[in-house]
Amino acid sequence: MSIQTADTSQVTAEFKRAMRRLAATVTIISTADVNGNRYGMTATAVNSLSMDPPSLLICVNHSASIHAPLIGRERFCVNVLTTEHEDLVSAFSGKLKGDARFQVGEWRNEDGGMPYLEGAQSNLFCDIVSVLPFGSHSIVIGRVTAVRVEEGIRPLIFTDGKLGATESLTGHVRISSNLSTLTQFLPADTESFLKRHPLIQVHLEERVSTAVVTAVQENACDIGFIVEGPKTNGLEVIPYREDRLVLTVPADHPLAGKTSVKFVDTLDYDYVGLHTGSQINLQIQRVAAELDRAWRCRMQVHTYDALAAMVQAGLGIGMIPCNMAQLYAKAMNIKVVEIDETWTHRRHAIVIRSYNSLQAAGRRLVDHLKRCSP
Repeated sequence: MSIQTADTSQVTAEFKRAMRRLAATVTIISTADVNGNRYGMTATAVNSLSMDPPSLLICVNHSASIHAPLIGRERFCVNVLTTEHEDLVSAFSGKLKGDARFQVGEWRNEDGGMPYLEGAQSNLFCDIVSVLPFGSHSIVIGRVTAVRVEEGIRPLIFTDGKLGATESLTGHVRISSNLSTLTQFLPADTESFLKRHPLIQVHLEERVSTAVVTAVQENACDIGFIVEGPKTNGLEVIPYREDRLVLTVPADHPLAGKTSVKFVDTLDYDYVGLHTGSQINLQIQRVAAELDRAWRCRMQVHTYDALAAMVQAGLGIGMIPCNMAQLYAKAMNIKVVEIDETWTHRRHAIVIRSYNSLQAAGRRLVDHLKRCSP
């Protein structure tokens, strides 16, 4: 290899090219001023300095908004990102400004008011012991005073101007889901997950919520999705999404012209129901029993498509989630009527035996789904 002397501009250009070949873990440097205002920036210029005392150094541009409050507070936190934190990189690199950056990700404050990222690979809290100006940057030396470390090593890497993982994760995840969650939320969330992890195999099976709980308890699946209602004794339950039930009726039905109805007023008509054991059926039967009324279920089907087709044919009215009902109303000759009842608002949840019992692929999927939840 030959080395030639070059002018300053050429050295600078070649230096940039050379540094693109240096892979580095992405971090977010966070701090807060004495008034509690939070500041943060993405950084790869973070290095350990010594073990005795535990210390590291970071490099901060003089023009960065974090520079003055960082030096003034004399304390900061290095948050080491995982492969699930790509959206934080753009937020803290200029896409968002000020405290709006901290609306992305799960941020907490330690006892001293220093913000840190929950779920980061690690959080290193430091007191500044020295600041050395050099060129456009300040080299900041921090003494490490506290550390939080998560299990598993999956750093987010920056190299050649791109983000990526240290390796492609493989594995197999078994999922059981109720019909409502499967049709409304899982297609998009699973698709975005598999785009990021194409080597992970996902096996998905539909079951009613009560059977999903049993499957998770008996280790017949890794991750379950339910509409809250069944007992989940011993399982870890993670909130996921919400929906609400509405009434679908034929276009010429007596209820078609109404904006909303009370549930009791629907019980004078024949229903098309879902298959036995579905959570919607159980809710309808429970409320009808409380009203001391019979639920006239004329026929039962296994899918929302079949239910909507039966309603359009005038064979009954049906209750399904609003998201699905709106789609069918656009494509079919049926009307959607609101149900003026609080119990029609429902919560969906993820159920697992425990997060720590999942294989790496399962934990990665749960992490992704939690980030998809509003």
